[in-house]
Amino acid sequence: MPGRKKKAHEARLRRKGFIPVRLKVKKKIAVPKATRMASISQLESLEEAQPGSLDEFPFLSDPKTMEYIEGSRTMFIMRGLPGSGKSSLAKQIADAYGNTVVCSADDFRYVDGVYVFDRTKLQESHEKCRELARLSADSSINVLIVDNTNIRVWEFKYYLEIARRKQYTVVLVEPRTPWKWDVHELAKKNGHDVPGRKIREMAGRFEIAVPLYFGWFLNGDDSARVLTVGEQVLKQLSEVREFAEEFKCYSESGTGSLDLTKYFTREAFTGNKNSIHCTAMFTKYGKVPGSEAYTTSEMVVNSCGQVFRIEIVGFLITPRTFGARVRLTAYQKKLWGQDDYETVNHGTPVRGVRSRNISGDSESWDGGLPSSPSLSNRFAGLGIEEEIFDQGAADNLANTATEHESEDTERDYKFCPTWGFGRRAHITLGCAAGIPPVQTGLDLIEVISTEAMTSDLSGVESTHESAASDLESVTSELSLISDPGSFSIKKGEARCYGDGRWVVYLDKSIHVDAMFSGFY
Repeated sequence: MPGRKKKAHEARLRRKGFIPVRLKVKKKIAVPKATRMASISQLESLEEAQPGSLDEFPFLSDPKTMEYIEGSRTMFIMRGLPGSGKSSLAKQIADAYGNTVVCSADDFRYVDGVYVFDRTKLQESHEKCRELARLSADSSINVLIVDNTNIRVWEFKYYLEIARRKQYTVVLVEPRTPWKWDVHELAKKNGHDVPGRKIREMAGRFEIAVPLYFGWFLNGDDSARVLTVGEQVLKQLSEVREFAEEFKCYSESGTGSLDLTKYFTREAFTGNKNSIHCTAMFTKYGKVPGSEAYTTSEMVVNSCGQVFRIEIVGFLITPRTFGARVRLTAYQKKLWGQDDYETVNHGTPVRGVRSRNISGDSESWDGGLPSSPSLSNRFAGLGIEEEIFDQGAADNLANTATEHESEDTERDYKFCPTWGFGRRAHITLGCAAGIPPVQTGLDLIEVISTEAMTSDLSGVESTHESAASDLESVTSELSLISDPGSFSIKKGEARCYGDGRWVVYLDKSIHVDAMFSGFY
């Protein structure tokens, strides 16, 4: 902003209790006038409240994760009762990274360096805390730490909205001190003399925060990189005559050059339209059976905030969706909670899909959109029944699937790269108008079943009865399936499986880093 307006803006901030300072990364931002000061007894309490080994938190111990966070936007939202070690943990996170701002309502309750809790100014202190978070996000601070108790989900909803708007990956963090639920110990350890009666009341209101979904989230740069490669694939495919003929009715004008980059959009995406992810488990804020147990499972809790290397092995293109196929590692499969064998029921056709037999001359019209996915079978692959999430069952299935895959490492299933447990993993890159992103996974399930009919999968063992049924039908029908036809493009090989379903198999996988967390 112009100099005069900028000075006026800073003057308003000063009147509100902020003073502009320069951070060591030379980004200008407003921070509170009062600096948190503690008495000797308070400092001793904070020292006692140090959480356990830093190895418990990947964002404080894993070099790969820490390097990723330094170059990305991450918002840590602390949660915990007074005296649980929450603020000490927040300080450790802040000390670990350079471009960091800690937002705490407590910082606005100091009078002449002394902490004073005034209930009449409770709302004011939180408004200033929210304002600091907003200004920090607008200034592109890499790491934002919200250090409040955040007992109930609505209490940090404002910060979630900032994260969505400014492309921050949110990580909810709770201290893991042995006394985190011990009211007697918490009353002794908290630095602001919060009585045990009040702490007990707060503990009774503590809510489990179940997100809309869990997944692996790409940062802004890697999201842009994958989306760019996706656009290149679409343009290369448009040069394939058979593909262009099949999809020309979906071009902007219906005639002329084919441009599917405008046909597939991200308007239906939740959150920032330029951020992409691979869903690990759809939890729908706790409405999906087993979602709360999944959220609180040890594997999920320990993995939140950790960075994983994601492997993209190809792309899926249908008249409804455009997505990248992901091949999960053994560890990633232990976090997998989606149903790989979800039944797809076709209803009344909404948009005609041209069905072509590449090896023949006949053409016909068919199609329709699968109905909404049923939740009853969502956890079949994980051994989940009703409200129970069995982490042991999930681990066993993932390990068994990995063992079977390792037995067949010499078999290169180029045209069926994601088979078995975790086969549905994908990143939605775009959807046709009116199509929800969940449709990409359903389209992929259909494509994989079709791939199996044209690939030699003999000898592959299955960990799921539906997969076993698929294989049984495959072995009896292999001789009846015609070659789907292959077409070379710059980045790999494309195949058409009818009904407008095309798959690009990359010559070289794309690897990107992504953080595991929830979308709240």
